Amino acid sequence: MKTQKLFLIVSLLFVAGITKAQDVIVKKDSSTILSKVIEVSSSEIKYKKWSNLDGPTYSISRSEIVSINYQNGEVEKFENSSSNPTIIQQNNSSKNGYMERDGNSLTLDGRYMSDEEVHALVGDANYKTYMSAKRQINGGGFFTATFIISLVGTVGLAAYSITNKDPSLLQSVYITGAVADISLLLMCILNGAGKGRMDWVANEYNRKNSGYGYSYNLSPSIMTSKTPQLQNSYGLGVTFSLKF
Repeated sequence: MKTQKLFLIVSLLFVAGITKAQDVIVKKDSSTILSKVIEVSSSEIKYKKWSNLDGPTYSISRSEIVSINYQNGEVEKFENSSSNPTIIQQNNSSKNGYMERDGNSLTLDGRYMSDEEVHALVGDANYKTYMSAKRQINGGGFFTATFIISLVGTVGLAAYSITNKDPSLLQSVYITGAVADISLLLMCILNGAGKGRMDWVANEYNRKNSGYGYSYNLSPSIMTSKTPQLQNSYGLGVTFSLKF
């Protein structure tokens, strides 16, 4: 029984190690291949697709490759030489594409990336921030639609009530107006926080990999203060952080 438990633990540790051993091949057209690199020869790179490590071995010409980002953080770059390309070993501060936010997604040199590609490039911690920020932006979009609908409803009900001199609709006007106010507040908070945090993920990547010397984050926040009556007073503020 102890031998079986030991075998199970070793197997789980092995699988955990495999899940992190992900190499990213960056092509000249800015597309990426999530892979496990098998061999780098003088003319081609042999690899297995990360989604099918037990599948066939693929090969790609070195002339099509810009760099390989290995799972241990090392970046292997290839010069633009078709006859006898040489390898330049560089660390994480080397230029490796410019990342920026577009809506609720991240792009690398203008190309939209999947969540898996973002995970491979920014690491586990920043990927969690990215996914959380994406949910906030999507939530902000929901409350944006809610705000527009409730605002239109408020204006329509108010106009109908005034035109037809029907005060019974005033309660509905107050309700839809309150929904519009709350939706506007949540829309601003979620959109601002989500976009600010996703910008931070992109700026952190650029700071570490593209030679940019700083990253910043600008996001709304809730502030509290004590009133003279010793009660909490809340307000909406903005948090700005700068990292060199």
